[in-house]
Amino acid sequence: MDIRDVAANVVHDYPGGAPSLAPRIGKNATTLAHELNGTGAAKLGLLDAEKITLRTGDMRILEAFALNCGQMLVPLPAAFNADADDCMVRLATTAREFGDLCTEVATDLADGSISDNELARIDRECGELMASLRPLREALARRNQAGKPTTEDHP
Repeated sequence: MDIRDVAANVVHDYPGGAPSLAPRIGKNATTLAHELNGTGAAKLGLLDAEKITLRTGDMRILEAFALNCGQMLVPLPAAFNADADDCMVRLATTAREFGDLCTEVATDLADGSISDNELARIDRECGELMASLRPLREALARRNQAGKPTTEDHP
């Protein structure tokens, strides 16, 4: 998927197109148009692509980037704050470990058999997934405990 075409479509679909969006991301409209079209040496940078995505709320650039890299996106809950929420950090780690296991298994099954080396890698990924579950469970237990009244609250 040509990510530049996707970016051009995102900008085009924004109300007012490039002339409206460009100043909102700190660009000149002509410069943005040149970057989207690949005119001369102009190219859309990663930081500008991020600004476009955040300003428009349109995930197509991010989705195309992920697809081109053989990845997929999983949206986080709206209330997610990685710095403040240990439960969500632990859940994200567990999800990543599960994704790693799925990738390993799917790759290894591609030829219809599982070699000893492949099975060892699968075992390692299973172990890493299982190891990520304990910190998740502990964070959730702390959250559970924090939600309970203390003896000072109810004498």
